[in-house]
Amino acid sequence: MPDDPKPTVRRRVLGTNLRRLREEHGLHLEHAAEHLSCNISKISRIESGRSPIRPLDLKALLELYQVDEPSARDGWLSLARESRKQRWWRVLEDRLPQDFLDLIGLEEDTSYCRGFQPGVIDGLFQTSAYAEAVIAGGSPGPLGSDAATKLAVRLERQKALTRSEHPIGVWMVLGEAALKQQIGGTAVMRAQLGHLIDLARLPNVTLQVLPFAVGAYRGGPFPFKIYRFPEPSDMQVVLLENHVSHTYLEDPADIGFYADIFNHLRAASLGELESKALIEGLVSEVPG
Repeated sequence: MPDDPKPTVRRRVLGTNLRRLREEHGLHLEHAAEHLSCNISKISRIESGRSPIRPLDLKALLELYQVDEPSARDGWLSLARESRKQRWWRVLEDRLPQDFLDLIGLEEDTSYCRGFQPGVIDGLFQTSAYAEAVIAGGSPGPLGSDAATKLAVRLERQKALTRSEHPIGVWMVLGEAALKQQIGGTAVMRAQLGHLIDLARLPNVTLQVLPFAVGAYRGGPFPFKIYRFPEPSDMQVVLLENHVSHTYLEDPADIGFYADIFNHLRAASLGELESKALIEGLVSEVPG
């Protein structure tokens, strides 16, 4: 099978976890290659996500790594099948940077996300008008071609929240500033706040607000998200966003660091009911 210079997130997750299994059993690339009667480079490409893996080869590796429980084996085979699927965003590869394509893949392929957005409503929760205002960044007139593509992709990403099969679970902490910054004007903000209230009713969404009254807090005013992949993977990825790129952290120490910050933020924030009441109060204050 030919190498893929831009492997899907799920394929990289599959490869990373196969490497983890191999290392947990004290095996080297040579052992896996010998078991499959192939060269070491094939195993390396599979573990890096550059090459897909055939079901027969996966079953052989699971046997080598002593994954015997039927449901666990089924989970690995399902992960492999999903990793071979073409995703809707692949047609945009020439129009979007790879780090942004990775973000879309995370939201499609992960089962759960925790995050903090101090100054803007998170992209998964934005209305079309609010998202357009954010992307425009205060520039007047209609969006250009690239910006219009970003808007369309952002709205498509949001379907992960309401898809019929395994919608992504999201626990988001929003800073009070995100609720009060008048992005797009009063009408846009009123609709956006109402949309947040609707989303908070979804069983897979937990929304909390970090109020101004908290003062200084752990981690500072920097947004982040922690994505978790479904079983059999136990992999998590931290996403850090800035103006020009997305950075992904996979080291367990980094994940633990941001998980600790998130736990402090959620503990310092208003509860779900209090957060909902605050947002409802803000809706009533915004001119209709």
